[in-house]
Amino acid sequence: MEGKTKAGLFFIMFSLFFFAGVLLFISHRQYQSLEQVIPQDSTLGPFAIGGQTVDQVFGEAETFYNLPITLTYHGQTIQVSPDTFGLRLDTESIRAELLQKIAAIYSEKNFIPYLFGNFQAEPVHLDIPVSFEREKIVAYYENEIAPRYDEPALSRQPNLNGAGFIAGKSGFTLDVDSAVSLTEQKLSAPLEERVIDLPVIEVPEPVQNEQSTLNLEIFLKNIIDQNQDTDQVTEVVLIDGVSGASFNLARRNQQDLQPEISFTAASTTKIPIMISSFKKIEGEPTAATRRQLQLMITESKNDATDWMMENIIGGTLAPLEVTTDLKVLGFQNTFLAGYFYLGAPLLDLFETPANTRTDINLKPDIYNQTTARDMAELLYAVYQCSETNTGLLLDTFGGAVSQAECNEMIDLLKNNHLPYLISAGVPESVSVAHKHGWIEESDGLLRTMSNVGVVYSPQGNYILSIFTYHPQNLIFDEGNLLFTRISAAIYSFYNPTERTVN
Repeated sequence: MEGKTKAGLFFIMFSLFFFAGVLLFISHRQYQSLEQVIPQDSTLGPFAIGGQTVDQVFGEAETFYNLPITLTYHGQTIQVSPDTFGLRLDTESIRAELLQKIAAIYSEKNFIPYLFGNFQAEPVHLDIPVSFEREKIVAYYENEIAPRYDEPALSRQPNLNGAGFIAGKSGFTLDVDSAVSLTEQKLSAPLEERVIDLPVIEVPEPVQNEQSTLNLEIFLKNIIDQNQDTDQVTEVVLIDGVSGASFNLARRNQQDLQPEISFTAASTTKIPIMISSFKKIEGEPTAATRRQLQLMITESKNDATDWMMENIIGGTLAPLEVTTDLKVLGFQNTFLAGYFYLGAPLLDLFETPANTRTDINLKPDIYNQTTARDMAELLYAVYQCSETNTGLLLDTFGGAVSQAECNEMIDLLKNNHLPYLISAGVPESVSVAHKHGWIEESDGLLRTMSNVGVVYSPQGNYILSIFTYHPQNLIFDEGNLLFTRISAAIYSFYNPTERTVN
């Protein structure tokens, strides 16, 4: 009986241990099976992956990273495939890291707490490792976006469907370096941030750059060629009132001539006479002097001009003193060799670089000669003195000429209300400080016309000098039309018609 009792107890104990082992085995298998499911509240980048298997977690991420990337560029929306940037989701490294973390969570050391209900799996949080190729991003922006969507700034251009010039416009270009850096930051961003606003560099409208000036020169040459006769010579000088940038062109028979041609100065030489007069005047001019200045400039009276030379500049050699002032200022092609009255003696015979040229000779008056450039630069010196209290006159003559005197000179020139030549090419509301010159020669014919002035236009002041010579007879109306059209073209260049928006 005792033996049977021991056997029964042994069987019971064995059964208990067996069932305990079976339960332990089952519990361990269940514990191991938990490794196939990611702990609750786990994340992969912006995506919730708790409760999913390792094989399931990549679906949403891969779908997201295969979606097109949205670019916006100056109002344009562009969809780009991730492959364009070489974008890759590194699933293998994510899988390896995820398995490693889950294995650590469900290690054997946590099995006993699990058996006694004291185990809570901590959530897993992983970043998404993505890769992209910087070279592909750069190449795409440089070769696809910039050439297709950039808009260059345009300089003012001749209106091919009408007269004058069309305004230029500003442009923009892609800031490639900044765009690449921004793209690299955004590629692994959450879904709502995968819109990349590409940075733009605004490019201002070119202001009188080389191309726009070339456009103007071509335009002016065409005007001259269409409005002057065979063998007629016309020279134009333009100086920008702000920058001082200039160009000089001369034309004959639809061909370029070397500029700095010697012309008869005629009444344009009253500008240097006016300057020399103010250089001599100390203090305020008398009423009599002011009256003679007005008659000399605004009415172009020769007797008033002679009065200024005789009484203000001084003596019979006053014309030579004017010439000396010009030489001191650096003008080698402009001179005055006598008074204006009929029969005035020739005080000297001047040779200049312009009148000794062998390629062209317009038979200028031996009493007074100049070039279009000399006159433009001389008036520019008066303009600078008036506007900014700087420039050639003040640097050369010091206190002998003041800004107030330069202002008075400009006012005198503005009061020369001539409805022809440069003034005829600009609106009536625009002030022009100018001096004109033409003279009938001994045979009663007109061959030379000239006009030099400061045009105070709304969008920029400029100095314009135009001289023309006809070898036979210059018809005034035809010469005036030439000057008017040149003046109108340059005014339109400075004040172009607004560009039509398509």
